[in-house]
Amino acid sequence: MKKLILYSFMSLFLLASCQKSDNPKVPEITAVPFPLLVKDAKTDLTITAQTPASFNAKFDVGLMFPGGEIPSKFDVVIRKNEVNTAVKTFKADVTTFPSTLGITGAELIALFGPIVLGDRFDVGVDITTKDGAKFLAFPTVGVPYGTGVSAAAGASVVVRYEAICKYTAAEYAGNFEVVTDGWADFGVGTVIPVTVVSEGKLSFVSPVSGKAIIVDVNTATNAVSVAKQEYGDYKAAGIDSTWPYGMASVASVNSANNFVAPCDLVLSMQLSYTVSAGGFGNYTLKLKKVR
Repeated sequence: MKKLILYSFMSLFLLASCQKSDNPKVPEITAVPFPLLVKDAKTDLTITAQTPASFNAKFDVGLMFPGGEIPSKFDVVIRKNEVNTAVKTFKADVTTFPSTLGITGAELIALFGPIVLGDRFDVGVDITTKDGAKFLAFPTVGVPYGTGVSAAAGASVVVRYEAICKYTAAEYAGNFEVVTDGWADFGVGTVIPVTVVSEGKLSFVSPVSGKAIIVDVNTATNAVSVAKQEYGDYKAAGIDSTWPYGMASVASVNSANNFVAPCDLVLSMQLSYTVSAGGFGNYTLKLKKVR
């Protein structure tokens, strides 16, 4: 305590300021089927870095223009961390459009080895046209399919699955060590319990009132917030007989220090400590789970 955020795609040729006599033979234009890959939002959209083998997702492989050019086949391929020299074939000879495919963490590990935080897996298709021409999703030279394809309106030629630290409420139940205590109520090194109230709410006990302080967790962004709530009266609690301010309250303030870090099992809050007469400033309280 201290007091004071088309149709089938065709190769495009830019013929600028040209006359017929300048180009007696215009190159043949080849129609290339435009792939459309879409994640199934009811399945995993990311990989949980803490348990990558549990990843289980589905995605659709189709054509952006079903009534246009039909390929001979698509070969579904994957690259890891944008390395185009080590592309792996995941599913060869897809000829039905659309097709729904499933992909698991175990399959990615079998193809590429262990998955760690920050690993990125891009899924695309190698196209084989009716006349046997092949266009790569991840060529080592040049851009896939042609300039501007991925930027076309409605295009989705690649889906990405990234290994992130995903928040899971159950992992935040248990004993936490105080690693930063700017207000100095708990003391660095003290171990306190954290309780899971619901998927998006955690709590810890105020050392002054003995009542739960509720922490809201944004499960999509890993940001946390604390709505203003009573923290306790130091004098009434017998902690400080000279405390003249009555009931103290806490609330989070806008800060990068408000977060959960699931890979490290850290809970961090930037809290403002106030009384009816005013405030004492903002202080960081950071907890780390005891494993």
